[in-house]
Amino acid sequence: MSSPDKLLYPDDGITKAQVVDHYRAVAPALFPWVEGRPVTVQRFPRGITAQGFMQKNAADHYPASIERYTVPKREGGDTVYPVLTTPDDVVYLANQNTITFHTWTATTARPDQPDWFLLDLDPDEGASPQHRVDAARRATRRAGEVLRRFGLESMVVATGSKGFHVRARIEPGPSHDEVDLAGRAAAGLVAAADPELATVEFLKRERGGRVFVDWLRNGPIATSVVPWSLRPRPGAPVAVPIAWDELDEVAPDSFTLAPGGLAPIAERLALDVPLPPAAPLPIAELAAAAEAAGVDLATTQDRFGRKSRD
Repeated sequence: MSSPDKLLYPDDGITKAQVVDHYRAVAPALFPWVEGRPVTVQRFPRGITAQGFMQKNAADHYPASIERYTVPKREGGDTVYPVLTTPDDVVYLANQNTITFHTWTATTARPDQPDWFLLDLDPDEGASPQHRVDAARRATRRAGEVLRRFGLESMVVATGSKGFHVRARIEPGPSHDEVDLAGRAAAGLVAAADPELATVEFLKRERGGRVFVDWLRNGPIATSVVPWSLRPRPGAPVAVPIAWDELDEVAPDSFTLAPGGLAPIAERLALDVPLPPAAPLPIAELAAAAEAAGVDLATTQDRFGRKSRD
């Protein structure tokens, strides 16, 4: 380990050694979430109070255990993603000042066939902390109910940031575009069920204090935070899978590396939060129900959810 005493969370007194030790402890649990998938790392060489950066390309000095996966860029050239093949690779990247791991919903074996379906419940930043948490919980529960109506069991991840992720395992087959359509439909159904609580409006100024039901993590090369990752926020919060019956007791940032978190990460690792069973994604059924509920699935949007000007 290089520079073990460097403060990566200066305000919390958390050193690089503590960050690396965290990833050494969680590597066996984190690795299955990244195995065989392109990874993007968020690095903070001077700590989280200084400028960090997202790194998609594998560095030349990475060990041979970290494989490379090449993806052509829209504007020309290639992105050469790292693909981890062992839990030790997680620890190696932590020693490169990685704070957060992000990855695709698809593997390199089936790069255009996602095997995870994701809704991100993102509460309004302008609300009070307690209102944000309450609204995020309600919208998260509503999202789980919508997916269950269509035969999709799901799990919750407290993201370590403002909201929750609802994740469902799906059988590979549909393309990213098809999964994205299903996500847009499901998000619309969540918002239609309680329009005062939730919205699919991308522009923050148009959300009116509501929770944004973000389906955009389902698109090609889109990424989401990897469970057990630290987040570059005060208190060193950790993204942690939780059971549905914990939702009313857990905030998105309840679990931290700093003292005062809801439970030590070691205790959480000992809990068995099962993955939901993989199921076919009912794209046509979701789309039909959304259209019947008045959800706009026809307006062209870009990969960031912004409506076309055409």
